Amino acid sequence: MKNVLKEILAPIAKPLLTKIHRFKDKHQGESCYVMGGGVSLKWFDLDAFSRKTTIPLAFLPFHNDFNKLDVSYIMLPEPWWFYPYQKTTTGSRSYIKNTLQIAYREVIKKNPEKEFFINLSNYPVLNDKNITYLFRDLYDSRLSSDFITYQINAFHGSMRSAVMLAIYMGFHRVYLVGCDYTHLPSRNLHWFEKGEGNFISLESYQKDFFEIAKQFIDITTITLDGTSNFINSVTYKKHTGRDPIYRENTELVDEKYLKLLDTWPDYSIFK
Repeated sequence: MKNVLKEILAPIAKPLLTKIHRFKDKHQGESCYVMGGGVSLKWFDLDAFSRKTTIPLAFLPFHNDFNKLDVSYIMLPEPWWFYPYQKTTTGSRSYIKNTLQIAYREVIKKNPEKEFFINLSNYPVLNDKNITYLFRDLYDSRLSSDFITYQINAFHGSMRSAVMLAIYMGFHRVYLVGCDYTHLPSRNLHWFEKGEGNFISLESYQKDFFEIAKQFIDITTITLDGTSNFINSVTYKKHTGRDPIYRENTELVDEKYLKLLDTWPDYSIFK
């Protein structure tokens, strides 16, 4: 039944889903940053990335230095995210009250010049002029039969979606910033959580996706001091000419947002 509903929903929502077509090749030949949520951002000065278009993921608008970036697009493609209750991903997977979505609605309202790419499932509860909805495909007949969305699920997660968007918009190079699972060694935790994170082994992270994506765009991940094993890498210092300086989450995020993030059981904000 779920798959049947998906097949029915896309044609009905076509006027919403084709809004993305106006962005095709808009940045032909340019380079950009896709900025994730990795803990390495604690060492990075966002001002060092202000000279290229940045496509941030999820909670980067809560960063105190967010306005130093050149942001026109923000990616938050998680389904059902703007509903008042959310299922957690750890423990008993219980439903909790989603107060984060209330704060994020304010972000959308306060940034009318920025386009937010949101999963179509949120349409019944979220409808603003600066939202483009995504759902399983780009539904663009101008795309070649070997385009990335026809080869692999490019909508599975924020990072994939953002890289796919960069390809669709015509960027010829993308730098991944704060996408720490592409680093060797990798660290866990988000930049808004407390601590420096722990080293983990993820040597084949998203390898299937990146092997296809590299056919369409040059990809380089910016690391703190490591490398990557199947995409290009460059350290923060070499890329920016600046030394990395660690700052704790309390220096990067206003207390009101930290308290909201702390309501999510998957995050370690104050301990």
